[in-house]
Amino acid sequence: MVNTRGVGEEKGRRSGVAVVLNYSEFFLNAAVAVALGVGGFILLGVVAYDFVQGLGHGPFVRQVLQLLSGLLLVFIFTELIGTLRVVIATREVKAEPFLVVGIVASIRRVIVVGAEAENAIGTARFKDVMLEIGVLSGTVLVLGVTFFVLRMARAEEPPTSKGPTERL
Repeated sequence: MVNTRGVGEEKGRRSGVAVVLNYSEFFLNAAVAVALGVGGFILLGVVAYDFVQGLGHGPFVRQVLQLLSGLLLVFIFTELIGTLRVVIATREVKAEPFLVVGIVASIRRVIVVGAEAENAIGTARFKDVMLEIGVLSGTVLVLGVTFFVLRMARAEEPPTSKGPTERL
């Protein structure tokens, strides 16, 4: 004779643990999204303040490049918040938003390194700067192709019949 007396209790405990983990995941994702939002607003303020304060001090092009670099970092924060919003709403992690963040981060670095390249012309560091720009450009290309392939594969998938309540 098989003893099934503790099976229901064990299943109930596992279900309870799953519920606690589910709420923990939700609240941690929400907390990270809020922290990114606050950090993004602060960063946006700092970037704008630094740009205005830097006007008239040094080359204007350098100020604009620093502004662009800062704004791209704010955009990365925004993309991460959007990714967390989708994760919280659908309970699915999608690769595309992370690829976008990788592309933007690589482009941001290309801009920063490109601005530094002007000072490296004629030095031994110039070769390293050009190599870094090449690697970053290759990274953008690979991430872009991966993004495109994922989008094409997703477009070919048949739509799921799950309703919004079935995912929860």
